[in-house]
Amino acid sequence: MEEAKRALDIAERKLSEKDYDGAKKFVNKARNLYPKLDGLKQVLTIIDVYIGGVESDWYGILGVDPLADDETLKKQYKKLALCLHPDKNRFNGAEGAFKLVSDACCLLSDKAKRIAYDQKRKSKEVKQKKRERQPQHEPASSSTKRGRQPQHEPASSSTSESDKAKDAEEEWRRWFGKYREDVAAAAAKVNENSTREAQEKWKRWLDQYRADVAAAAAKVHEDSTCEAETLFKKPMRTTENANCTAFLRIR
Repeated sequence: MEEAKRALDIAERKLSEKDYDGAKKFVNKARNLYPKLDGLKQVLTIIDVYIGGVESDWYGILGVDPLADDETLKKQYKKLALCLHPDKNRFNGAEGAFKLVSDACCLLSDKAKRIAYDQKRKSKEVKQKKRERQPQHEPASSSTKRGRQPQHEPASSSTSESDKAKDAEEEWRRWFGKYREDVAAAAAKVNENSTREAQEKWKRWLDQYRADVAAAAAKVHEDSTCEAETLFKKPMRTTENANCTAFLRIR
């Protein structure tokens, strides 16, 4: 019994400090230790009223269901008023709790005010549910908290190879366009100035050169890499030199 009294004293002190959750914890402890302790019911009622007041819940202050009818509200009010009236309740906070109960009964007994309050309460519940449904953001990682910037993912190898292939193909197109112009100019000069034998030699060389170019082009389209492009250009430059040598010989 003595331990229950000490728990009740702590509950009353926390009630005066407006620590309603802490007060309820100790009053429940006192009730578990000695349920018939004097003043236990009065302190518990004060705490429950204040908890409802903190949440601005008039139904919670009276301890009734939101669908309760007027008769139920009146009965509950009379019950609480008898327990909380300052003339019958000596504990700290009784007067404030009694005032909250009176205000709650006054508002909920007025039909117009109760309807307006119910609408406001329902709107608040809907907003609360929407907030609960929203996904929570991931907490910042320890490296970010320390000021480190998150590391970017390296580009995939497939993307890199694709870019190289496009570059190789574009380079090939530019080079081959220039080559065709040079060959056309050389052919025109051979046809204009050289002999039949020189023309035959030129045509054989040109056929072989075209075959080499076709093979190199196939290699570029097959590999589509910078390495393939380099391998392709080397024989092309060699063939260009052969072209110039053959042309000089023809002349």
